[in-house]
Amino acid sequence: MLLAWWAATGRLRGHRAGPALESWLVGTVVELGAAFVKAAQLLSTRADLLPPRVCRALARLYDQVRPEPLSPSAAPQGLAGSPATLVGSGSIACVHRVRLADGRDVAVKVRRPDVERSLPLDLALFEGVAGVLARLPVLRGAPIVDIARQLTGGIRAQLDLVREAELLDGFRRSMADVPGVTVPAVDRELSTADVLVMEFVGDLVRRRPEDLSVANRRRAVVTALRVVYRMLFLDGVVHCDLHPGNLYFREDGSIVVLDAGFTVRLSDSAREKFAAFFYCLGRGDGPACADIVASTATAVPGADPDGFRAGLVALVEANAGRRAEEFDLISFATTLFDVQRRHGFYADPQFVFPILSLLVLEGTVREFHPEVDFQREAKPLLVAALFERAVARGGTSR
Repeated sequence: MLLAWWAATGRLRGHRAGPALESWLVGTVVELGAAFVKAAQLLSTRADLLPPRVCRALARLYDQVRPEPLSPSAAPQGLAGSPATLVGSGSIACVHRVRLADGRDVAVKVRRPDVERSLPLDLALFEGVAGVLARLPVLRGAPIVDIARQLTGGIRAQLDLVREAELLDGFRRSMADVPGVTVPAVDRELSTADVLVMEFVGDLVRRRPEDLSVANRRRAVVTALRVVYRMLFLDGVVHCDLHPGNLYFREDGSIVVLDAGFTVRLSDSAREKFAAFFYCLGRGDGPACADIVASTATAVPGADPDGFRAGLVALVEANAGRRAEEFDLISFATTLFDVQRRHGFYADPQFVFPILSLLVLEGTVREFHPEVDFQREAKPLLVAALFERAVARGGTSR
């Protein structure tokens, strides 16, 4: 919110966005707390919203947050006394490379010692600000408070390292048959409620598009999209945090997916309806999209179903089949919620998380392969998801 205000007033643009101001911005975000660091990390991928220099400055928050040494008391049994090197410093936890007695290297994720106390306070402030914003005329009717609560719930869940271990195991099993995808294996014997021990994955370098060939840039982007679509449409899991600190592209076009902390599970109904919506969007079927969204939304007294339907049909028809360089997800999502608000409908907050996941990834997609067709790449998994639903209900695919 602070960042959006600065961007809107233009103080971070042009000659005023110098190194001193950028350093001040990063330092201020860190001082505000873990919840604000997480929001800034997400915004750092949005070069279409913030100046590139600001995005680069905020990207420092992926691994330049104040580091926390691995204290002997935090090391679980089997790791105490092992050499440890800090390799990642996040807002909620730090990751260390540890050499075990048997010569293996593992990655050890440990929560910051003060985060269990400070994070709830940050999130309460975040929800309070959302309550104020929800009263603004321009946002009236938008599910700002519900979205904020679900968002803060997702961030709060990052404190649970047992949950993250289970999610990583699930990602690894789900992606086992996807070529070019690495998800680190969890060492469940060494992990505890406070410490997550994983396979150490090397060669995690944040590469620029020019570091990869054109073919491998395309391969990496398409693989990342397929991973996200598999999570969304088949597994019903939303990884909301696939910024460049958790998604790495390798020179050969393969990818590494890390950190399942900020992950949300969709209800079966939300998963099915979001898949159906995306499928109908790809076909340019505005009426079907309108029916799906209407079935998930809540109408208020005096709602205008016909106006809502006409607005949504027009939105879908204007965006169907666009490539990444033409399709602006933020504009699409903003218009989608605005159409609902203007015609007296409240959106289902569970629709927000899949959009958030794609928004975070979209910045990287635009940078590495702007010509990719978001909707075409989704179709195989959408068809599989819809077929799976039909079989489960005893119906037939169409």
